[in-house]
Amino acid sequence: MGSSTAKEHHLVPQWWLRAFAESGHILGRRRSGAERRTPLRRAAVARNFNTDPLVEGEQRVVLETYLDRHVDGPSAPVMRALRTGLSSLENVRESVVLDFVAWQVVRTRAFRSFDAQVCRHLFPAMWALEAVGHAEERLKRPLTEVERMEVFWTSVRGAPDPSLVDDPRSPLRASIRAFERTREVLATPGRRLVLLHSAEPMLVLSDSGVVLRRKDGSFSITPPLLPETIEVFAPLSPTCLLISTPRAHYRPQDGLTRKIAAKANAGAAAWFQDAVYRLESMPWPARLRLPDAPLSVQPPQLSARPAQRPAETMPAHREVRRRELRAILDQLSQTPKSGFLTHH
Repeated sequence: MGSSTAKEHHLVPQWWLRAFAESGHILGRRRSGAERRTPLRRAAVARNFNTDPLVEGEQRVVLETYLDRHVDGPSAPVMRALRTGLSSLENVRESVVLDFVAWQVVRTRAFRSFDAQVCRHLFPAMWALEAVGHAEERLKRPLTEVERMEVFWTSVRGAPDPSLVDDPRSPLRASIRAFERTREVLATPGRRLVLLHSAEPMLVLSDSGVVLRRKDGSFSITPPLLPETIEVFAPLSPTCLLISTPRAHYRPQDGLTRKIAAKANAGAAAWFQDAVYRLESMPWPARLRLPDAPLSVQPPQLSARPAQRPAETMPAHREVRRRELRAILDQLSQTPKSGFLTHH
């Protein structure tokens, strides 16, 4: 990353992309099948992806700066040692590895798409619940069960497009809160990290970096995004795969097999948004096809019963424990005084 005011934000750290590059370039394949030789600085980037749009100066990139200093910086030498075989998982700080994997789940277009889709699906119901509360406030009495149902469903049908009441900082807050939840899941007792190596290059890398594989073998992002049975694949290089898993069937002594590599590559094809990257000297994996569209969240079936009462208060978010992240979250939650207007 580098400059604290850089506008091109890497969704996958450059040190990671470098493991899949030759001569400073990496080969990216799009959904069309077209492949493009891309300089590392242009691979897996998005302009102003982590920028706070409502402040000025260095505070605009406070989250990107945090990732650079507290995630990418500490993880780079650790992951380099792991992928090159200079160190084992037993000899590195597990907290650095878990931070790296957890952030990679939530710092990409894939997660932002998931968050946006969930919000879009749930927005009419949340809007309607607020409408019920407003109706009771206006009438200064509780609504009857029939009245509540009528107000609720009328409001569901008449809910505005979520973008009209959108908060441009919401995706940034969501990624910080989701990091906390992801980190907890990855540190659950019974889960373990496994490192698998192969003699020849077999792995590709999506612009999401990590891949989430569900217990049924699918790569769906339908909620919950991170059930406790999820496996996380992180191809650290074309010959090295890091796995977070609750299962015990991976045997490091057997190395990275073609079967396991095929699962990781299928996940990369499912989870990528713009490109899947590979070494130029490595052939594209046989039988690996890129889907026509990114993963999507299936709309929920909305139902309501008369006996239900609207919640008095929204459920509180779990506390963000890290001081630096709490400070960033506070900035992203406050109305700026600089003259910028928030969306209401």
